[in-house]
Amino acid sequence: MKKVILCAAALMCGTMMFAQSNTSDVLQTGNGNDAEVAQTGLTNDSDITQTGNNNDYQTTQNGTSNISTATQTGHRNLGGGPGLTWGTLQLGTNNLSTTTSDGNDNNTGTAQQGNNNVGLIDQDGNGNYANGAPSAAFFGLLQVGDDNSAVIDQDGNDNFGSSAQRGNDNDYRTTQNGNDNFSSTTQTGDRNNGTYLWGTNQQGNNNFASSNSTGDDNEAGTGQYGNFNTSSIDQIGDRNDANGGFFGNYQVGNGNTASISQIGDDNDAQNTQIGNANNASTSQMGTFNVSTTDQLGNLNISSVMQDGFANMSDVNQNGNLNTSSVSQTGTTHMSTVTQNGNGNGSSVTQNN
Repeated sequence: MKKVILCAAALMCGTMMFAQSNTSDVLQTGNGNDAEVAQTGLTNDSDITQTGNNNDYQTTQNGTSNISTATQTGHRNLGGGPGLTWGTLQLGTNNLSTTTSDGNDNNTGTAQQGNNNVGLIDQDGNGNYANGAPSAAFFGLLQVGDDNSAVIDQDGNDNFGSSAQRGNDNDYRTTQNGNDNFSSTTQTGDRNNGTYLWGTNQQGNNNFASSNSTGDDNEAGTGQYGNFNTSSIDQIGDRNDANGGFFGNYQVGNGNTASISQIGDDNDAQNTQIGNANNASTSQMGTFNVSTTDQLGNLNISSVMQDGFANMSDVNQNGNLNTSSVSQTGTTHMSTVTQNGNGNGSSVTQNN
């Protein structure tokens, strides 16, 4: 009986050790592929599939119950660049990383330092970077904290996408459909969101989008449909909204420029441009300021600056070569500018 008990105990111990072990699967089809996997902890799962030639990937999971899946199809795809910094690095618990590169000469990098983070990178095309500039390795996704989620989808060639989140419960999504687009995103704080409609959505070529939010509960969204458009969103404070029911910066056409800067709390700004070569700039400091700018046509220029409390600005330009300037300092000012036609000019200044 004693021998039976000892054998049963040994079997249970072996079963527990097996159940808590790490799992790694590497499948390579082709020539010159390289995969490195290092897992320290319990119940981590790593899968690397490489089909083609001269692909490189590196997975390091230091913690428990992390899952990393990497698929490279094509030639010379890298997980972390020439220095392998980093094709998936997860330090913590219950992180999920999925990376797919389908094409040639793509570069991906993911780093998640915390718990319950989700990072997804999907690249379909050639020469796409979700790991920093071609000459300097960085992370396509860098998440430091808990319960963050970031997604980068690049469908085209020579696109660059980077998203960094530091804090908890942040969300962001980047989608680039075209060629030579650039997107850089930073969210620092808690519950910042770039997914209500889209945190960066570029469908075209040679578009540039940057979004930076520092604080808590901020919203940011960019939609660019066309070529050579430029969008920037910068928010410092809490509960600022540059997304709302529509995009913060929404551009349909070519060569448009839109910028939003909000410093303070509970501000709301939206720029909409439909046409070509329009320029819209919105700057708000203080609390509860609201700005809406709509440009329909070509070569229109709008500048809005609000500093104070509960100021409101509404600018509508319908035509070509219109210019509008709004400056409001103080409290509860309201300005409405409507321009229909071509070559109109307006300047509004209100203080108290």
